[in-house]
Amino acid sequence: MDLQDQLLAIERRLWTNDAPFYEANLTDEALLVFSETGVITRDAAVAAIRKENAEGRQWEHVEFNNIYCLRMADDVALMTYHVSARWAHQASVSSALASSVYVRRGGEWKLAFHQQTPTAAAP
Repeated sequence: MDLQDQLLAIERRLWTNDAPFYEANLTDEALLVFSETGVITRDAAVAAIRKENAEGRQWEHVEFNNIYCLRMADDVALMTYHVSARWAHQASVSSALASSVYVRRGGEWKLAFHQQTPTAAAP
Protein backbone atom coordinates (compact mmCIF):
# COMPACT_ATOMS: atom_id res chain seq x y z
CA MET A 1 0.00 0.00 0.00
CA ASP A 2 1.50 3.37 -0.97
CA LEU A 3 1.73 6.33 1.39
CA GLN A 4 -1.35 8.12 0.06
CA ASP A 5 -3.48 4.99 0.48
CA GLN A 6 -2.19 4.50 4.05
CA LEU A 7 -2.94 8.07 5.09
CA LEU A 8 -6.27 8.16 3.30
CA ALA A 9 -7.34 5.02 5.15
CA ILE A 10 -6.59 6.78 8.46
CA GLU A 11 -8.40 9.97 7.35
CA ARG A 12 -11.50 8.01 6.32
CA ARG A 13 -11.55 6.23 9.66
CA LEU A 14 -11.16 9.51 11.56
CA TRP A 15 -14.33 10.73 9.85
CA THR A 16 -16.27 7.86 11.51
CA ASN A 17 -15.92 9.72 14.85
CA ASP A 18 -14.54 6.70 16.67
CA ALA A 19 -13.06 8.18 19.88
CA PRO A 20 -10.75 5.21 20.66
CA PHE A 21 -9.41 5.38 17.07
CA TYR A 22 -8.64 9.09 17.58
CA GLU A 23 -6.80 8.34 20.80
CA ALA A 24 -4.75 5.63 19.11
CA ASN A 25 -3.97 7.52 15.89
CA LEU A 26 -3.29 11.10 16.97
CA THR A 27 -0.04 12.13 18.60
CA ASP A 28 -0.41 13.20 22.23
CA GLU A 29 0.46 16.77 21.24
CA ALA A 30 -1.76 16.88 18.12
CA LEU A 31 -3.52 20.13 17.24
CA LEU A 32 -6.71 20.48 15.22
CA VAL A 33 -8.06 23.73 13.74
CA PHE A 34 -11.73 24.27 12.91
CA SER A 35 -13.60 27.50 12.21
CA GLU A 36 -16.17 26.57 14.90
CA THR A 37 -13.69 25.86 17.68
CA GLY A 38 -10.38 27.45 16.77
CA VAL A 39 -7.33 25.44 17.79
CA ILE A 40 -8.07 22.39 19.95
CA THR A 41 -5.91 19.65 21.41
CA ARG A 42 -6.18 15.90 20.93
CA ASP A 43 -7.87 15.54 24.32
CA ALA A 44 -10.43 18.25 23.51
CA ALA A 45 -11.15 16.59 20.14
CA VAL A 46 -11.67 13.19 21.75
CA ALA A 47 -13.98 14.72 24.38
CA ALA A 48 -16.00 16.46 21.63
CA ILE A 49 -16.32 13.20 19.70
CA ARG A 50 -17.50 11.38 22.80
CA LYS A 51 -20.14 14.09 23.30
CA GLU A 52 -21.24 13.79 19.65
CA ASN A 53 -21.46 10.02 20.05
CA ALA A 54 -23.56 10.38 23.21
CA GLU A 55 -25.91 12.71 21.31
CA GLY A 56 -26.20 10.18 18.48
CA ARG A 57 -24.42 12.48 16.01
CA GLN A 58 -22.42 10.83 13.27
CA TRP A 59 -21.43 11.52 9.70
CA GLU A 60 -23.73 9.75 7.26
CA HIS A 61 -21.99 10.78 4.05
CA VAL A 62 -18.33 11.72 3.57
CA GLU A 63 -16.72 12.19 0.16
CA PHE A 64 -13.06 13.03 -0.54
CA ASN A 65 -11.88 14.77 -3.74
CA ASN A 66 -8.70 16.41 -5.05
CA ILE A 67 -6.46 14.33 -2.79
CA TYR A 68 -2.77 15.20 -2.67
CA CYS A 69 -0.05 13.61 -0.59
CA LEU A 70 3.47 14.94 -0.09
CA ARG A 71 6.23 13.21 1.84
CA MET A 72 8.02 16.12 3.48
CA ALA A 73 10.71 14.00 5.17
CA ASP A 74 11.19 10.28 5.82
CA ASP A 75 8.85 10.42 8.82
CA VAL A 76 6.66 13.42 7.93
CA ALA A 77 3.87 13.62 5.35
CA LEU A 78 1.22 16.13 4.34
CA MET A 79 -2.18 15.22 2.95
CA THR A 80 -4.68 17.71 1.55
CA TYR A 81 -8.13 17.11 0.12
CA HIS A 82 -11.56 18.57 -0.37
CA VAL A 83 -14.26 16.95 1.74
CA SER A 84 -18.04 17.06 1.41
CA ALA A 85 -19.82 15.65 4.43
CA ARG A 86 -23.32 15.46 5.87
CA TRP A 87 -24.35 14.69 9.42
CA ALA A 88 -27.04 11.99 9.69
CA HIS A 89 -29.35 14.45 11.47
CA GLN A 90 -28.97 17.23 8.87
CA ALA A 91 -30.11 17.67 5.28
CA SER A 92 -27.35 20.02 4.17
CA VAL A 93 -23.82 19.08 3.12
CA SER A 94 -20.75 20.82 4.56
CA SER A 95 -17.69 21.37 2.38
CA ALA A 96 -14.13 22.09 3.44
CA LEU A 97 -10.54 22.05 2.34
CA ALA A 98 -8.65 19.83 4.75
CA SER A 99 -4.95 19.48 5.49
CA SER A 100 -3.34 16.90 7.73
CA VAL A 101 0.27 16.46 8.81
CA TYR A 102 1.35 12.97 9.78
CA VAL A 103 4.48 11.81 11.58
CA ARG A 104 5.71 8.23 11.70
CA ARG A 105 6.28 6.99 15.22
CA GLY A 106 7.18 3.41 16.05
CA GLY A 107 6.63 2.47 12.41
CA GLU A 108 3.04 3.83 12.37
CA TRP A 109 1.68 7.05 10.88
CA LYS A 110 0.07 9.33 13.49
CA LEU A 111 -1.86 12.54 12.90
CA ALA A 112 0.00 15.54 14.37
CA PHE A 113 -2.00 18.40 12.83
CA HIS A 114 -5.32 18.81 11.02
CA GLN A 115 -7.07 21.92 9.71
CA GLN A 116 -10.38 22.40 7.93
CA THR A 117 -11.26 25.55 6.02
CA PRO A 118 -14.96 25.73 5.09
CA THR A 119 -15.78 26.26 1.41
CA ALA A 120 -19.01 27.33 -0.25
CA ALA A 121 -19.32 24.22 -2.43
CA ALA A 122 -17.48 21.28 -3.89
CA PRO A 123 -14.75 22.23 -6.40
